[in-house]
Amino acid sequence: MQAKVKQFNVKLREVKKVKDDIFLLSFQSSHIARVAQPGNFLHLKLQSTILRRPLSIHKIENNLIYILFKVRGRGTKALAQKRKNDRLDIIGPLGNGFKIKKGENSILVGGGIGVAPLLFLAQKLVECSTFNVQRSTLENIILLGAKDRKEVVCEKEFKNLGFRIKVATEDGSKGQKGFVTDLLKKQLMAYDLELRTHVYACGPKGMFYQISKIVKQYKDLDTQLSFEQFMGCGLGVCCACVILTKAGYKKVCQDGPVFSLKEIY
Repeated sequence: MQAKVKQFNVKLREVKKVKDDIFLLSFQSSHIARVAQPGNFLHLKLQSTILRRPLSIHKIENNLIYILFKVRGRGTKALAQKRKNDRLDIIGPLGNGFKIKKGENSILVGGGIGVAPLLFLAQKLVECSTFNVQRSTLENIILLGAKDRKEVVCEKEFKNLGFRIKVATEDGSKGQKGFVTDLLKKQLMAYDLELRTHVYACGPKGMFYQISKIVKQYKDLDTQLSFEQFMGCGLGVCCACVILTKAGYKKVCQDGPVFSLKEIY
């Protein structure tokens, strides 16, 4: 179920550079903090662009909403130039997010800046596990993939939440050399899957395709994918963000951005 959507004009509390071309901004909204679910996104209006930009909710602490983003084009470049106390027009929270599975091992897979919505998901998974009698037997893992060590982010944040962290970089400058999907394959081989395991992933479509090939040999393994997609209106009207599923074309902004892997592959 989608959260109740509203339009806000917020004052930015902070905009800071995390790593090369990666920024974190925050603002206060009690409404978003109350109704948002992991995987929801916000649609941001920037004066330098005609269309709004969709960005995932990165984390929520009390009433502070955080967005983690990478400068990729004109819109995100303009967003990175914002400063404390600047105003920002947003619509949200939008989209259908992750469905949290209680009482299961959780493997989070973040490809590049695809890690952005996974920290909010991790927060909620920890909240759920606090009340789970099997907590001591369950495991939360985050697999982080990037081109090089400069693009690996959020390790400290996941560690603080009690997640085990594994890293893969394409050039081998940090963690295992290779792709994050290589880590996923190894992790699943190491598990006793009689204790159910759930995979949550966000990243490029090429990563999703590789995940689909890995998990198909585990017929009871549920996997959710959060798609990064160009959007126009963000409200399901313009159909600019459609993707092909087994049930036909669906809108990422309205039907997603989170889909079951079995819906797509």
